[in-house]
Amino acid sequence: MIESLQLYFNAFKNYADQKDERQLSYFELMGISWSLHIVYAFYSVFALYLGVKSYTYFSSSKDFAHLALESFSFKFQKITLLTTLFGVIFYPFLFQFAYKFWKGAFKFYANIFDYEDKRLEEKADEILNTAFSANLFLILPIIGNILSNIALAFFLFQGMKRKYEFTSLQASLVLITPLFLLFLFSIFSASYFIFLFTLL
Repeated sequence: MIESLQLYFNAFKNYADQKDERQLSYFELMGISWSLHIVYAFYSVFALYLGVKSYTYFSSSKDFAHLALESFSFKFQKITLLTTLFGVIFYPFLFQFAYKFWKGAFKFYANIFDYEDKRLEEKADEILNTAFSANLFLILPIIGNILSNIALAFFLFQGMKRKYEFTSLQASLVLITPLFLLFLFSIFSASYFIFLFTLL
C-alpha cells in the first residue's frame, strides 16, 4: 500500500519527466483515486454541516437574526449532498468509463495521425497513471476539485505530447473530444424532440 501511494505521488510529481518505474495497476490507481474522492466528499459534507449549523444559530439568535435570509431553503444543500454521495458511490463506474474512454480516444487518434508504436497500449496506461494522479489536489478543501480537473486535462495534454509526440493542435483535438461528443448528443436529442413535437 505504501509503495502504491509512493508511485501515485511520483506520477504526480514527475508528470513532466516520467521515470521508468513500475506503473500502478488499474485497481491500484482506481483505489487511491477513490479514496481521495471520499476525503473530498468528507470536506463537502462537513462544509454543508457547518453551513446548516451557522444558519440555525443566526436565525435563532436575536443579535444575528437579521443576517439570516427569511426565505432560505435547504433544497440546494440537499441536492449538493446527494450529488456528492452519489459521486462517491458510483466513482468506480465513472473511473472505469473515463479510463476506457481515454484509452479508446488515444488509439483512435493515433490511427488517424498515423502514429505506429508497439507500446501504444503501455504508453496510454502511463499517460492515464499520471493524469489520474491529479486527484491528489482533492486533499485541498473547496478548490481541490477544480484544480484536480484542470490538472487532469493538463497532464493528458502533456502526456500525449511526450509519449505520442502529438503536436499541440493534435493533443488539443483529443482533449475536446468529450465536448464535441456532448455537442453532437445535444443536437441529436434536440432534433429528436423537435421531430416528436411535429408529430403531435
